[in-house]
Amino acid sequence: MKDRGMLKWAPYKSLDQQADFLARMDYERNKRPCPQMSNDKAEEINDLLTNYKGEKIVARYWHDGYIYAIHGYLEEVSTIYGYLRIGGEEIYFRQLTDLYPDND
Repeated sequence: MKDRGMLKWAPYKSLDQQADFLARMDYERNKRPCPQMSNDKAEEINDLLTNYKGEKIVARYWHDGYIYAIHGYLEEVSTIYGYLRIGGEEIYFRQLTDLYPDND
């Protein structure tokens, strides 16, 4: 009888297609609905934008089921199209969850 030697068993994620499918399934399972903004939070954000003096800010926003944060300087506020541009990225007002000064 021949010895087969040391074999690695990978029953979970053993195939490339399986790994892709499981990663996508995990991504979809962890999605959250867009949080609703309170009137108080909207007023805080409005006050920050009206009194903005070029300091670094942090914008937290919801996109495709996840909350992301971006640090940078406010480059543009478009009230016509409804977005902020921070660090070259456009964040629409409906996606914005929080905006506050960066204290780093």
